[in-house]
Amino acid sequence: MNVRSFFLVLAVASGAMGQTAPATMPTTKPAVMAELFTSEGCSSCPPADALLAKMDGMNYQGAPIIVLSEHVDYWNHDGWHDPFSSEQWTERQNAYNNERFHLESVYTPQMVIDGAQQVNGSNGPQIVHAIESAAAQAGKLQIEIADAAWDNDVLHATVSVHDLSPQTAKGTTLYAALADDEDTSSVAKGENSGKTLKHVSVVRVMQKISSLHGPYSGPVQIKLPRGVSHTKMRLIVFAQKGQTGPIFGAAQREV
Repeated sequence: MNVRSFFLVLAVASGAMGQTAPATMPTTKPAVMAELFTSEGCSSCPPADALLAKMDGMNYQGAPIIVLSEHVDYWNHDGWHDPFSSEQWTERQNAYNNERFHLESVYTPQMVIDGAQQVNGSNGPQIVHAIESAAAQAGKLQIEIADAAWDNDVLHATVSVHDLSPQTAKGTTLYAALADDEDTSSVAKGENSGKTLKHVSVVRVMQKISSLHGPYSGPVQIKLPRGVSHTKMRLIVFAQKGQTGPIFGAAQREV
């Protein structure tokens, strides 16, 4: 889809969630990754969750958009404990804001595009601009995921990274995340009391695979937390400078 169509989709989505996104183009370019820091205890977050769901599976001029929903835990004191929240995602958001974006405080909903730009997760035009910029970045990597299979609650896969220059490789880390394809909650308390909330690509575990020094191919083993089912999940693999730097490539696969 062209820039104009993509802008209209997200602009409309930010104000009228009932609109339907058009079909996406075949993907030919490296992916752009969008991380949404959100919470079921935040009344401002449901529109951003819905917007992320509209972005899921779309692509911008051939660059697929890979979305992650990372539920923070600092809203849990306000009457509702978000069942998908984790201190790990709060720490990741804090690291972005302290080390990368130098913000005085955290907020939700916050969307981070390719580890390089942060925007309000409900602001369609801001998101379009950030994705347009990320998709135009040169020197991105091609990441492939193969041979993914479950052994009880452990996922085994093979990951390959191509087109990795020595300059990009320096200080770059390969990460893997397992996310629920979609989740639904009936919120009983807090700011969203009485609402049924839907989420996509809800991250349940994220871990380091390897430091990169050049083209890479190797196995991945990632274990689910206790009590989390692997029914309808996706594996997301991405290469990031350090823990909070720019993301140079990403891939995902249903598992």
